[in-house]
Amino acid sequence: MLIKLLLLAIVMDQCTNETIKGEHLKKQFLSNQIINQQDSYDVNYQEDQNNDKYVLFYFHQYANFVLWGILVDIGIIVNRYGILLKNKIEIHAIIMSIAVLPSIIVELFMIISGNTPNLNGNQNLQGVHSIIGYIFLAFIILQTIGGIIIKFGIQSVKTQTHLKIKSLLHIILGYTIYLLGKIQLGFGYYMTYADLKYYGKGDIISFWCVYAFIFLWRIIFEIFYQKGQIYSIFTKNDRKQKEHSKTLQESLLVQYIEQNEQSQIYNEFQSKLWLIFNNEIIDLTGFFHPGGQYIWEKAKGREVSRFIYGGCGLEDGTAQQYPHSKNAITLLKNHVIGSLNNITFAIPIHENTINSTQWNLATITKLNDKTSYFGFTNSQYQIISQFTTIHSFGKYFQIQSLKSTKTPIRQYTCIISMAPENVAYRKELVQYIETIVTTQQQAKIPQQTKYLQELPLIIKCYESKNGFSQYIHNHKDEIYDIQGPYGPPHGIPNRGKIVIICGGTGIFPFLDLLDFILKTIVYQIALNKFGKQIADSLNPFDCQYNTNIHITLFFAAANKQELLGTDILFPIIQLQKFLDKEFVRLIIKIKDKIEGIETVDERFSKGMFDKFLGKILDYQRFLICGPPQMQASVPNILKEMGVQNQHIHFI
Repeated sequence: MLIKLLLLAIVMDQCTNETIKGEHLKKQFLSNQIINQQDSYDVNYQEDQNNDKYVLFYFHQYANFVLWGILVDIGIIVNRYGILLKNKIEIHAIIMSIAVLPSIIVELFMIISGNTPNLNGNQNLQGVHSIIGYIFLAFIILQTIGGIIIKFGIQSVKTQTHLKIKSLLHIILGYTIYLLGKIQLGFGYYMTYADLKYYGKGDIISFWCVYAFIFLWRIIFEIFYQKGQIYSIFTKNDRKQKEHSKTLQESLLVQYIEQNEQSQIYNEFQSKLWLIFNNEIIDLTGFFHPGGQYIWEKAKGREVSRFIYGGCGLEDGTAQQYPHSKNAITLLKNHVIGSLNNITFAIPIHENTINSTQWNLATITKLNDKTSYFGFTNSQYQIISQFTTIHSFGKYFQIQSLKSTKTPIRQYTCIISMAPENVAYRKELVQYIETIVTTQQQAKIPQQTKYLQELPLIIKCYESKNGFSQYIHNHKDEIYDIQGPYGPPHGIPNRGKIVIICGGTGIFPFLDLLDFILKTIVYQIALNKFGKQIADSLNPFDCQYNTNIHITLFFAAANKQELLGTDILFPIIQLQKFLDKEFVRLIIKIKDKIEGIETVDERFSKGMFDKFLGKILDYQRFLICGPPQMQASVPNILKEMGVQNQHIHFI
């Protein structure tokens, strides 16, 4: 019994001890749990404090992903592909400012503070990342300053001689920064997340997916851009909408241009940026030329196809010849406000003739060492031989080889007076009028053919790589694509005094006009000497001869061989002596003396113009066509003499 009581006491004592121990362990467990919770709270609190401390770093990280991963691409796309956007410079500047300025500010603060968290990723790249970051920061500061300079340069109407170089440097530096930005993004995300087993894997995968998508998007966009499909998507209906929504002001401008009302255009539409391209009147008011706004100012109101296709640069040499892209042509065509009244050169032989632009080069006849007559034939058309008004001249045709893709499109004035049929008729006409005036007896009246066998162009051969003039001189019996006629007429007023200043082949655009004046003189002589019946027999096409204009023609030539068109010019000077008025005064700048013709052997200058023109303000229009050096110097001389810009016209 005693033993049982002893055993019971031992068991109870053990139970008590176990209970106490259990309670102690329970208390210890609860205590540890509280401590652990407290430690966890302290750790989280500390991490929150660290996150607040490194807020600039995290802003730098995520903001740069948005700015340099996405936004910069949009800014570049606007500038590169946004040629149709009127305010593309401002849009590009705003987007790039949003991308650049936060980057500059955060980079500077991070450099000054030096606070960055312990990176979980590959820290070996941190030094490289920092060095590239410093270079990157310096570049974007330079790029920002350069962008501001270029923006004001483009929008300035003053000549910007180095703008092209500045823009090229801006583009090169821009793409360098673009690539550095992409590399920096890759470095940054790789350093931060590459070694994390769980948490960072999602971020790094997402980053590379977006990264790859951006590059793929740019590549696809570039392919569509090069094929011209982007503009066909965005501008499909723009032109029709533009035609239907033409304003009253635009309609009035078109009317003035068609009627050649130069004074009204100048007085009422000075702020309008309008020009002519392939018979279409374009309004680009509000657009800025990427080469500088001064280019628009010098091209305003002019026919610009020669500049667009790279045939020549600005006459003063401030903008060199440059073949523009098809997207630039799309921009022009997308802002058409009207069309010029076309003049018909080619008459279809049959009523159902399908419009064909393919012409065969049938004839090449040398006029001098470098210049030749070219005759093109098309079995579906016949070419008219005579225009009936003084406002019909100065049209050009656009010609391109169908075989050679390397040769560019070029524009040449059609000179119907130099067609073989008209050359022969003119010779007979001059002989006829001289005979009847001298002998006072009637002779056989020469007959001018109504149609020409060939479309006549005169082209001078220039030595240049892949040059069109050199190509066509060596490729007879080839098919060429010829479109036209294009361009406005010379703009000769119905009455008044006009000055023509030309050099070398610059006489070509005026030969048809001078031929028309020669026939006017012949008609007036016949009318005065023999009456209206004889005079009308010399005007079979009822030409509207104008006797109220006077032309002073300055013609510069290196030698007599370059004096093309003398079979028109010299008879004018000789025959107008039979009248009581002068139609043309001819001054030839040449070293040789020419009997019966005024010649000078000196450069065009203020003194020369004073000598031959007298009161310069008595002249209504100054038409200039010649080599670049002449076209650059003569306008400055005229302006120095008091001639206003609106009275000077380049042909």
